[in-house]
Amino acid sequence: MQYSHRIREHFDFFRYQRNRDPDRLLKSVTQLKGATHTASAIRDVVRELFTSWKGAREEATKILIVITDGEKYGDPRNYSDVIPEAERAGIIRYAIGVGDAFSSKAAQQELREIASAPADQHVFRVDNFDALQGIQNQLQEKIFAIEGTQSQSGSSFQLEMSQEGFCSLLSPDGPVLGAVGAYDWSGGIYLYGSSGTPSFMNVSRTTTEMNDAYLGYSSQVITANGQNSYVVGAPRYQHIGKVVLFSRDIKAGEWTFRSELEGEQIGSYFGGTLCAVDLNRDGNTDLVLIGAPMYHTPLNGGQVHVCLINWPGVMLICTKTLQGKMGQALGRFGASMSEIGDISGDGQTDVAIGAPMEDDNHGALYIFHGEKGGLSSQYTQRIEGAQFPSRLPYFGQAISGGTDLTGDGLPDIAVGAQGQVLLLRSRPVLRVGVSISFRPPTIPTSAFDCQEQEQLNKEASKAEICFTITKSTKDSLGNRISSTIRYSLTLDPGRRKIRAAFDSTGSVLSKELKFGIEKKCETYLIRLPFCPEDTLTPIILRLNYTLTGEPIDTTDGLRPILSEDSALVSAGSLPFEKDCGADKVCTDELHISFNFSGMSTLVVGVTPELNITVSIQNRGENSYSTTVRFSYPSALSYRRVLLLQSNRRTMAIKCSSAVSSEEQTQRNSTCHINPPIFWSGAEAVFLATFDVSSEADLGDRLEMMVSASR
Repeated sequence: MQYSHRIREHFDFFRYQRNRDPDRLLKSVTQLKGATHTASAIRDVVRELFTSWKGAREEATKILIVITDGEKYGDPRNYSDVIPEAERAGIIRYAIGVGDAFSSKAAQQELREIASAPADQHVFRVDNFDALQGIQNQLQEKIFAIEGTQSQSGSSFQLEMSQEGFCSLLSPDGPVLGAVGAYDWSGGIYLYGSSGTPSFMNVSRTTTEMNDAYLGYSSQVITANGQNSYVVGAPRYQHIGKVVLFSRDIKAGEWTFRSELEGEQIGSYFGGTLCAVDLNRDGNTDLVLIGAPMYHTPLNGGQVHVCLINWPGVMLICTKTLQGKMGQALGRFGASMSEIGDISGDGQTDVAIGAPMEDDNHGALYIFHGEKGGLSSQYTQRIEGAQFPSRLPYFGQAISGGTDLTGDGLPDIAVGAQGQVLLLRSRPVLRVGVSISFRPPTIPTSAFDCQEQEQLNKEASKAEICFTITKSTKDSLGNRISSTIRYSLTLDPGRRKIRAAFDSTGSVLSKELKFGIEKKCETYLIRLPFCPEDTLTPIILRLNYTLTGEPIDTTDGLRPILSEDSALVSAGSLPFEKDCGADKVCTDELHISFNFSGMSTLVVGVTPELNITVSIQNRGENSYSTTVRFSYPSALSYRRVLLLQSNRRTMAIKCSSAVSSEEQTQRNSTCHINPPIFWSGAEAVFLATFDVSSEADLGDRLEMMVSASR
């Protein structure tokens, strides 16, 4: 506003908000000529310009600068008429006298009447209008002193550039506001407690060590046994960053510095973000996460320190660091962090960490699960900003979590991106209990008493497969949760030769079941299609399954999910019965003898075959998978076997030879004695025949070794 005996308004606050270019706003201004109605001009400014309809904010500090080149002249109003009105409006006034007109005491007194008290800090004199440039810095400092944190001490920069509210925290003691610019940007925090007078916490107001440290850039409250302390970040301290811990002196009642923790790498912005974590939600803080989003390695950008709290000394002890995906050197992992509640359903609080500059500035969000005593070292989920339809830039630059915003009883996460906020919903987490049992629990001997039969097709047992579905997470969805389990059963997985099979599907069976929160069981018949050679090793039934959550009514397609620690593979063991007495331990007693069937001399080229008569007896308990092994020179080769006699109605002898190369000097053949069981008290005599090569070079002695084993 410009005045002479006329008063002209050139622009108001609304117009300034629309166009903040001073050159354009003042381009059309020309100097008014005439009388000097200073008092009337001040009244018009108070009544017409510092008003809400001209864009002035009621809560804003109001400053009036009066620049005049002469004493008031021809003005019908006196200063005593208008200055009290300006005082009541809370307007701080500066008076600047230009030229020789203000060399007299009367003119100087007029400037003091215009200005706020104390006059020596609100009155300026210059010789001409060009000299106004010389007082610009002085005037600017005094205005900063007003605009900082309401301190009007203009003698130095203490709280003038505080930027109070740079970070904010609602604590049990009251609101906390960071003031990073206080005391030459050493910073601090204000706690607005119940006393009405805010408490200011900082490290020192006199030393220059903390200059430009930005203390108050971040803050968190930590709690133990009802006592609160404050962790405050100073990411620019000595270029490496620092975190400072304040606690209340119980006797004096003052907030005092207790401990500190410094960063490691220059420029890492250690302490730029903080997150207090109560793992088991008992009201006591267990961890403090300290972000260093500009920490740099060739493969990673940003890291988060996981720090335990040593409560007796209120010290932070950092035990591990968390990092994001490899290959994201400019990702700024740790630029934001938040507790997000227990989204996994394991009873431990989980944490989300943002990396807004990963993936070429599309950003990513990482989920780390809580565990007893800390956080998992590896993230369990990485959500990419690029996957969303709008390909959000800087996804993950801000996070707030742990609150149910959708009315389903589950914690949600609000994630900031450039110009947008996304709401991520957590899902109900299901656990699946799997049990496998058999009736009978062992395969009875009657089922595998082969009696020389190759094909048996006998019932061995029945397998009962049970699934029990429970919820790990707490929600308000009731019985609306459902899912589908698809599973497959495999008998003797990995074996080449099938010992067991289901009714009509062979050794593999697949099925699916629909579930609520309930238990369901299915029963399957297991048969022995062939005579098993191996009855010592139990038959293994392996179960693999997957769970697919079905959309939940009235939740916009929300689906339950299987807990990530679920075992997707289970197995049951079905052993063969062993008739071995009360101790269930079979102790056989095998006796074996053999001869060359009356032959004393073997003539190579004349004797084409060599017959070995073997007698074997079991004088102990049942013997399973009993074998007789022959070891002989490579000039001989197994041909056939013949059972000569047995004290049992049925007795089977099956022999085979191991494949050998021409370089080998010895060969081996194995005979299975009445597989799978050589009964207690059983005896057998059999004849094993070997061909003798006509070109054999056996020397004057033939050696053969025969042994029995199980």
